[in-house]
Amino acid sequence: MPVMQPTPDDITLRGINYESDDGTAFDGFELTSDVSTFDGRSVGVLFLHGLRGFALGAGISPVANPLARAGARCLTINKRNSGKGYVTSEFDEIDNDIRGGVEWLTERGCDDVVLWGRSLGATEAAYYQGLRNDDAVDGLVLAAPFADIREQSTRGYFEAVSDNPDEAYESFVDEARELVDAGRENEIVALPRPVGGEIEYIPMTAAAFLSYRSPESACATVDWVPEIDVPSLLLPHASDRNVTPEEATEIADAYPDSTPVTVHPVEADHFFTGAESEVAGVTADFLRSL
Repeated sequence: MPVMQPTPDDITLRGINYESDDGTAFDGFELTSDVSTFDGRSVGVLFLHGLRGFALGAGISPVANPLARAGARCLTINKRNSGKGYVTSEFDEIDNDIRGGVEWLTERGCDDVVLWGRSLGATEAAYYQGLRNDDAVDGLVLAAPFADIREQSTRGYFEAVSDNPDEAYESFVDEARELVDAGRENEIVALPRPVGGEIEYIPMTAAAFLSYRSPESACATVDWVPEIDVPSLLLPHASDRNVTPEEATEIADAYPDSTPVTVHPVEADHFFTGAESEVAGVTADFLRSL
């Protein structure tokens, strides 16, 4: 896990509050520098963290800092699924929080807005734009993207606990559905996930599990990119315990032919450790191309 570093002296880090599209109050951080425009344009980048992360969690600030230094206004937000909020959140409500972040940037004069999501955040970005086709959004960056968290990735978790992972997954889904049907939707279930040769258990309510991980969930990047009509940059990584670079190819192939899509593989882990400068540089090039 990458270690958090102090904010560089030339970066201004400011806590902010914003309101989601359904009126819920959240907070986050703005990162800027003395450079006020990005190549003469007012550009905002909205960063969306990954699973159980936070606004300034791993893999965010090392990419945001160079972009802020180049003149972009970077906003990284806490959402209803940040940290322990993931346990009780529902995926199909996350577009409200993203809209709140987009509005925060546009209200501060950003003419160009890009969504930059890592891991689960990449799926959230695709979900948001595929669902809403927000005219205020000019591009997407999907970093370390899962093609289908809903089934493809979650089914794989059960390989660590069963000789028949498909059957084990389907049984887990059925048990969660039974809890919801019985009015026990807030009861905690423990989702197994292989980590470094061992198994960790992710606590979620039955309702939250179904929202993110069941066959009927909306949490699949490949379901939403066919509706996206803004340029997109995909940044798969070379090594990871859960998601492979091939998933980025699957995602790219799902885009409509009319939408420009660039895939730039990065030789790094899921957090782009040691390759953050490359990721920031490729992102900056993408911003210049819009």
